[in-house]
Order: sequence, then structure tokens, then C-alpha cells
Amino acid sequence: MKSIDYIQKTIVFLLAILMGFLAIIVFYEVISRYGFKSPTIWTNEISSYTLQFIVFFSMGYLLIEDEHLKVTFFLDKLKGKANKILRIINVMLVIPYATILLIYGWNITASSYDRGSVSPTLLSVPLWIPYSFICIGGGLLILGGIGSVIKIISEPHATPQEVKVID
Repeated sequence: MKSIDYIQKTIVFLLAILMGFLAIIVFYEVISRYGFKSPTIWTNEISSYTLQFIVFFSMGYLLIEDEHLKVTFFLDKLKGKANKILRIINVMLVIPYATILLIYGWNITASSYDRGSVSPTLLSVPLWIPYSFICIGGGLLILGGIGSVIKIISEPHATPQEVKVID
């Protein structure tokens, strides 16, 4: 669990830096476009790839930290062991989705790499790079699912809300 936690927290640190970078380049584009009437040709593409990176790489961490959007109607009604079991089932239902992301992300990445596909812009970014975010994000989501199940099993018999109050 410590290894999974270290990997996820390192990625979150990188994501925080990228979010700052994203804010800076979007701000730069706004000033260039509206202040100097001279838009850039690269900020839209780079900001799109950066946002894709942030979205796909954050999924596993959000799952481990129990911060994904969810409907908790049944979870709020259950206590103790039943609550834990339902939470584990919820996490396990994410694994097939993450596996699809991993497999199909790998397929599209490999196909794009083999064909030498590049973006149809002046930057000509090799498309296997942003496509690989899908594959890696799926892998990180699987890792997050494993970490989340371990975390749920190892916590005391209390609901997540009660555990947060105790901490």
C-alpha cells in the first residue's frame, strides 16, 4: 500500500504543477488574444493535452482518497461490515472500466505510433503521446482500485464519514 500511495502522491504533485502551468498558458493566451490582438498557435493544443493528462492521471488518486463523485444513498444507510462490503463492491465495479481504458488505450496508442500519426496542427505532436494518457490513466485507475480496496479492508469498522471525524 505504501508503494501505491507513493506513486499516486508523486503523480498528484506533478498534476499540481501542470495545473499551474495550464493556468499560466491560458492566461498568456487571453492576454495575447484580447490585449495585443495576437493569438498564439500553440496554447490551445498544449492546454488540451495538459488537461487530458490531468484528467486521466488523477483518476486513481481520486479513487484511493474516496473523492470521486458518487451517489451515497445506500452507503449512508449502511453501517459497519455491510458498508465496507458495499464500498468494496463499488470499487471493484470500477476495475472493468479501468481495464477497458488500459486495453483500448494501449491499442490506440500502439496504432498511432505504428502509423506515425501526428496532430493536424503546426506543432505536429505525435498523437501516440496524448493517446498514451488513456492507457496510463487506466493503469493508474486499476492501481487506485487495488489501493482503495486495501484501504477499505484495513480501516476500522466505521463509515468513511466517521473515520474522517476521528482523524
